[in-house]
Parts: sequence; C-alpha cells; structure tokens
Amino acid sequence: MGLMRLVYASESRLVEANRHLEIDRIVESARRLNAGNDITGFLLATTGAFAQVLEGDDGAVFETYTRIAADHRHGAIRLLAEAPIDRRRFPRWSMGLAERDETTSFIFGLYGVTPEADLPRQEADVLVDLSEELARQRA
Repeated sequence: MGLMRLVYASESRLVEANRHLEIDRIVESARRLNAGNDITGFLLATTGAFAQVLEGDDGAVFETYTRIAADHRHGAIRLLAEAPIDRRRFPRWSMGLAERDETTSFIFGLYGVTPEADLPRQEADVLVDLSEELARQRA
C-alpha cells in the first residue's frame, strides 16, 4: 500500500435549481468519509462539470473513486491520471471545494477552464495546479 494521487473529471448531472444544495451534500459526505480514510483532495465544480483530485493510500483512493463513479450525480466520468506520489499537495484538505462563479471565474480562465473548454477537456496536471492555486487562496 502506497501513497497515490488520482484525478478524474465528469459531467455534472445536477439540476440548476438545487445544484448548490447537492454540492454541499457531496462535500459534507466527502469530508466525513475522507477524514475516516485519510484521503485528502480538492473538488472543482462548474455549472456543467466536476473535477477532483484525491490523495491517499491507493486502496482507499480506488475505493473512493469507485463509489464516485457509481454516483448518479456524475456522468461520463473519465479517469485522467493515477500515479504514486511522495507527498500530498492537499495535506490540510479532507475535501476542498472551489466553484466557478463571479469570484473565481478569472482564475479558472487563467488555467483554460471556460464554458467552451470545461473541466473534462483539461489535462490532469492543469486541474491539479488549478486546485492547488484555489486551495492556497482559501487557506
């Protein structure tokens, strides 16, 4: 068992009317489960997509990803990267969150995330760097 990082992206199946409530539920559940499994990470959300970085023991990370892949709130989920790591990039986050909104739109755009090139169209390294930038701002 070793330390690893997994990055995925998916289409959001959330309905706009209750999108923020559902995202709050996702984050609340992720924080509880991740803390119990020593998983850290960061979730990016736009109106139409999700991307997430998960870090931790490889077995726990794969178990978490399997649960996420079966979640009806995700569609067209794509595993973008999985690799062993020496250190965590999100050690203080059982699950951080950044949504693209009026406040963060500029930063998302700097990393190429736009409505025309949403999260699933990005490379894993770009998503990790964007997550790390947004995590620094929230720390």
